[in-house]
Amino acid sequence: MDADVQNLTRTAIDLSGSVPGGRLRKPIETVPIGSGGSDRQFYRIVSGDRTAILMVQHGGGPEFERYLSLGDFLARCGIGVPRFYGVDGKRGAILMEDFSDTHLEDAVGDADEDHVLILYRQCIETLVRLSSDVAESMYRNEILTDRVFSESTLLGESDYFIREFLLDYCGIDPPGGFDSERSVIARTVAEEPCVFMHRDFQSRNIMIKEDRIRIIDFQTAHRGPGLYDAASLLKDPYHPLAEGLRRTLLEELHGRLRESGAAVASGFDEFTYRFTIAGIQRHMQALAAFARLGIKKEKHRFLESIPNGLSLLEGGIREINSFPVMQGMIASIREKLTKGR
Repeated sequence: MDADVQNLTRTAIDLSGSVPGGRLRKPIETVPIGSGGSDRQFYRIVSGDRTAILMVQHGGGPEFERYLSLGDFLARCGIGVPRFYGVDGKRGAILMEDFSDTHLEDAVGDADEDHVLILYRQCIETLVRLSSDVAESMYRNEILTDRVFSESTLLGESDYFIREFLLDYCGIDPPGGFDSERSVIARTVAEEPCVFMHRDFQSRNIMIKEDRIRIIDFQTAHRGPGLYDAASLLKDPYHPLAEGLRRTLLEELHGRLRESGAAVASGFDEFTYRFTIAGIQRHMQALAAFARLGIKKEKHRFLESIPNGLSLLEGGIREINSFPVMQGMIASIREKLTKGR
């Protein structure tokens, strides 16, 4: 047996004291599974009819510690996150509950609209909880006090868009006037109430187990605008929703937020405007990430999502109709990509 596999197997057994049914025993199969955009490594540990996931982040570090602390916090709040069976901080390893391989993206791919609505309504309910009782608990317990999605953080995202997408991927310079328009967008998004914001609440970070949604990759959470998460879900390049379905879900989100007592625009038109602005911000970040992961990290699958991401960004800019520089920028991007980078 390969030495690395032996070490992984030993780690899984050492951490398996709280696995349902008792500690894992050999023979154990260790199967690498996809890591998405993460530098962490994930393995499915199979022992008879029982499975668990081993996450390894060599050396641990702040992100590893955040994953642990936020996972514990969200579990206490009743959010569907993985149960932790065992942790080894020195090895940077966590043995956790296996949510299987079905992402929301997979579950809704060929599903009928009724089933799609059932799953997305569960996501809407989670967003409402993150903006209401989870946010209240976050403030009460002083969670994420050092991680606030401020205007400067938002401008950092559009810096990322300039660097990774405009300059490095498209080979074009940011147009004159872009700084002014992106500042308006960042300022508008930053005005939203700070709630518990997952920051990457999209269909590849939402798993389906026993017909219920489960949430992963919450280590980059911030105190920030809930509409950023809403835009990540309802304007998702991995699984774009039909406009009518998106509006239905957005109306339901608005109504449920108001019922929950969360701070939210009272009128749906204003709510929609702010949601659209948040979507523009989100899609600049997403396009930068797709380009960087696809080219520099050689995870080429992410490049496939650039056309959807660009269309969603363009649609939001067109809907707001207040950012002429960005409208011209999109035209330049399309011309450049059509001719070839």
